[in-house]
Amino acid sequence: MSKIKSIKEALNDAKEILKDISDTPKKEATILAKYLLNVDDSYLFLHEEDEFKPYNKFISLVKRRGKAEPIEYITNRVSFYSREFFIDRGALVPRPETELLIDEVVKNIKKLNSKELCIAEIGIGSGIISIVLALLLPKVRVVASDISKDALNIAKINIKRYALEDRIKLYHTPYLKGIDEDIDIILSNPPYVSNSFKIDRPLEYEPKEAIFGGKEGGEILFDIINLAKDRGVKFLACEMGYDQKISMQNALLDRGFKDFYFYKDLAGLDRGFVAKNS
Repeated sequence: MSKIKSIKEALNDAKEILKDISDTPKKEATILAKYLLNVDDSYLFLHEEDEFKPYNKFISLVKRRGKAEPIEYITNRVSFYSREFFIDRGALVPRPETELLIDEVVKNIKKLNSKELCIAEIGIGSGIISIVLALLLPKVRVVASDISKDALNIAKINIKRYALEDRIKLYHTPYLKGIDEDIDIILSNPPYVSNSFKIDRPLEYEPKEAIFGGKEGGEILFDIINLAKDRGVKFLACEMGYDQKISMQNALLDRGFKDFYFYKDLAGLDRGFVAKNS
């Protein structure tokens, strides 16, 4: 029988386990404790000498994180654009830099001054991009595709959470195959990592089809550029790898895009582009 542990002792044990995998072991231990106990920070502080009854279960969660499993998969929660979403191993964990893609789309939509627009997201994943755009732009409707049934199931959960079933339509299909609706804007945060790239341990838990974009890494992005030109959309917005600016610029020029720009992430790295059909 294990020794009775207080909340304070349990958190200290967790920090020790997480110190080699996390830059913020105290914060992550606290997140896991709050998740398991369904309490807030103040509760942990005020009750730190109380017995941590589900100690063994807590330590099992901590050990999962200690093996580099993303904490978002353990808690099934992820924060994005100041909102909380459901996440599981069937979809990529949203990154903060993807919020910039949303900012660029919103900025360019407002310039269009159109009352109603249809956005197509290629590779919806967990649904976070389409959902945030639908919340920010009440007159916009979204069609979204993904090749992963697991990802689409996760997206459905999040769409239902925000009551957007009537504004976001999902398709289990590659790119926009079989989607015949009139589309004004295409956006995507597609897989753009080279197949040969050695990924970090946490990424080993995430779906490979959402990470690797081909031998060179940009193949799916090239396909999306071609598709955007063929569909004659008002503009295309995509996230990309920090080292793909030249190849994307060449692809855009080759397909006749003359009006485009690249945006940077908070680290000052090239992170995406917006291209307009003239």
